[in-house]
Amino acid sequence: MKRTSFLLILIVVLLTITSTASAKARGIVFAFDKDHAPFSFIENGDPAGFDIDLLNPIFEGSKFGFVPTEFKWSDALVSLRKGVKVDIMSQMDKTPEREDIYDFSNEPYLIDEIRIFSKDSTISTIDDLVMKKVAVQKGSYYEEILKENEQITILPTESEIDALDALDNNIVDAFVGPTSVAKYIIKKNSYDDIISADEPLQTSYMYFAVDKGDGELLEFINEGMQHLKDNGTYNEIHKKWFGKHEQKEEPGCGKPCQHPCGK
Repeated sequence: MKRTSFLLILIVVLLTITSTASAKARGIVFAFDKDHAPFSFIENGDPAGFDIDLLNPIFEGSKFGFVPTEFKWSDALVSLRKGVKVDIMSQMDKTPEREDIYDFSNEPYLIDEIRIFSKDSTISTIDDLVMKKVAVQKGSYYEEILKENEQITILPTESEIDALDALDNNIVDAFVGPTSVAKYIIKKNSYDDIISADEPLQTSYMYFAVDKGDGELLEFINEGMQHLKDNGTYNEIHKKWFGKHEQKEEPGCGKPCQHPCGK
């Protein structure tokens, strides 16, 4: 009897250990672009940047493992869509087409502006890019914007660093992309001749995205982001990389908000 009881207890303990290990076994692969500072890059051999600083405290101490993994943006999009290799991506603009294949966080984690960058002060609108060669990151939402005008010659690049390097070397006439990333690269590389258009082409709302139907991970990200905002951590991280965080007010809204009205 005693031996039987001991065996039963041992089985229960082993099952409990196995169950606990399984609950913590899921490693969440976060696809980051090493050439997308200040959002993500490599520093002293480790992933760094705004996105990493946001996600680290969300995953710390959780049942999930957090595995930042280097991917090219275009490759990560395909992997996330197929539900293999990649579990979560950042810097994702929400479009009707993308909503069919990905699930997005409740709110954008950052609001940025899309601008034209060039060496020519007369280039400030999409119409000014007609019959010109424009660099843009491959697979980005900004590439889709440019494709709407067939008279613009598009040079897709693997990263925004490559795109701005092409502009600096006069391979293209302009670059279209997020203001925060472009200004960071321009300053770091002393691209003194490159200027930005005064007015943005549009506002970019950046979301976290997961594979369609991964409700468990999406809920975890939503709750984690809300916690960072409630305890002031988000504001501290934003200030570190971009300066003081200020709520933006959307046209027609009666109060500051962080996402497009109606979303």
